Amino acid sequence: MSVSYFPSCQFTALLPDVSARIKAYMASRGAAVMGCCRKDHTRFTGTAVTVCQTCRIIVEENRPDCECVSLWEWLDRDADFPFPDLGGAEMTVQDCYRAKAHDAERAAVRSLLGRMNVRVRELPGTEEERNFDGAWLFQPVRPGNLQLAPKRFSEIAKDVRLMPPEEAGARLMEYCKRFTTDRAVCYCNACLRGLRTGLPPEKQAFHLAELLFPAT
Repeated sequence: MSVSYFPSCQFTALLPDVSARIKAYMASRGAAVMGCCRKDHTRFTGTAVTVCQTCRIIVEENRPDCECVSLWEWLDRDADFPFPDLGGAEMTVQDCYRAKAHDAERAAVRSLLGRMNVRVRELPGTEEERNFDGAWLFQPVRPGNLQLAPKRFSEIAKDVRLMPPEEAGARLMEYCKRFTTDRAVCYCNACLRGLRTGLPPEKQAFHLAELLFPAT
């Protein structure tokens, strides 16, 4: 079955070097590296592999005939992936609000961290208390997203709470007080920006892809 990788315009802009390494790896595994999901979701067959929550929503809603999995699920199945050893580092995982219906993705994230020798810590509180998407839920849902995937983004729009940037920044800092480890890891572009805004300077936030595909 053919495999197509959607590298995400937002992710590539945020972490261009990491994105380039992922593209090269996926190509080496026989995947077709696609362009923007907004145009290319009609141009593949078989399995779509996504690194971005918005890309996954758009592909899944428009192509129910095809399998769509996160990059983390794909790598968790890859017997040949060269996992780096992070030496037992302790990191708190931040799940993405837009991924809360994807149990397999969340499980794969933790599996990959374990295979990198990371001691995973979970945030306290209920799932609703841990809902997080950086400042994404403090801004209007983009009209283009609603047009491309109206079912899912209409549901998400119900949880949006609009607020000015100053208030959003204060909310992020308040939320990030719950992190007790020095390092946090997430797997979403908006979550990474939110953690980098909200965490104090002595704590670090990483995208899972940064850990899996370090510079050599």
